[in-house]
Amino acid sequence: MRPGFGLFLGFALPAAVFLVTSAIGSFGYFHFADPARTCNSCHEMSSQHAEWSVSAHRTLHCRECHGGSLTLDVHALTAHVNRVVQHFGGGKEQPIRLTEQAIHVLQDSCRDCHPQSYADWQSSRHSAGYARIFLDPAQNGSEHPEADCLRCHGMFFDGEIHELVTPLDTTGPWTLKDPAKAAQPTIPCLACHRIHTPAAAAPAEHLQFYDRRERTAFAASLLPAPAILQGDRRVEISADPRQRLCVQCHAPTANHQLGTSDDRTPAGVHEGLSCLDCHNAHSNSAALSCRSCHPANSHCGIDVEVMDTSFRSRESKHDIHRVACGDCHEGQRPGKN
Repeated sequence: MRPGFGLFLGFALPAAVFLVTSAIGSFGYFHFADPARTCNSCHEMSSQHAEWSVSAHRTLHCRECHGGSLTLDVHALTAHVNRVVQHFGGGKEQPIRLTEQAIHVLQDSCRDCHPQSYADWQSSRHSAGYARIFLDPAQNGSEHPEADCLRCHGMFFDGEIHELVTPLDTTGPWTLKDPAKAAQPTIPCLACHRIHTPAAAAPAEHLQFYDRRERTAFAASLLPAPAILQGDRRVEISADPRQRLCVQCHAPTANHQLGTSDDRTPAGVHEGLSCLDCHNAHSNSAALSCRSCHPANSHCGIDVEVMDTSFRSRESKHDIHRVACGDCHEGQRPGKN
């Protein structure tokens, strides 16, 4: 052994042990210590910490939702290192945003604390994975996958449509570029829910719409109330701010006509009702909606659940969202001339 090599080992080995021990100690401190002394010690996180400290989740440690520093998750470790480099690098400060991978990790925490709401969401169409949405032959055969699809189905996707599915045409066959995304939900909890909202805030303040173009979440109360037209007549829209969230995706075409595209705005006998007056917030089920109002508010005196509407059968030509008395009573409201 060369004399210099032994001297090198004498310095290098203790230095390496010191660096590894310091790193583990630092990660351990950030993992277990009070967020007020860890997360909040960096000015980049001060606003998030301030929001969390008055939220309904303030009794939970940051790691219980976002994961801790002591992890073997490559994506999480990469994010931690990038934040440290950005903090000490002196470059332009970048907003801290969750990656799609981090969103799915957080969703597991939602499931653990809110099992019933999570189960309801899983039973709904909003839990559809990327394969169900982007490999649907009927949908893709009539309209090819395009960037705007990600506005509602995949708003947190870290990329563009050409990086998700191929080919971008109406002939197919279509495949996901990353098969691992097949079962990943396209509309996770954070698509609609804010987790750092003040606990005392109004219900609508706990809801949000994440705009992938702006890469920003907007509270439901800040979303605009749409103008929906039935011909030239403006349809009465519920004042419930939660409905503004629904209509971000269940919206009419650019001409604002009722029932176009995926619009479900209530009209006819249900005009003015909110989506949440009939639909369960997480399962989206409306199975119990009729009996909650009828027959007390029915003009017909018969069981409305057996009427010829889409509530009873999807094949009915009378859409429950827009059914009117005149649809069944020869153009007249019962008891009226």
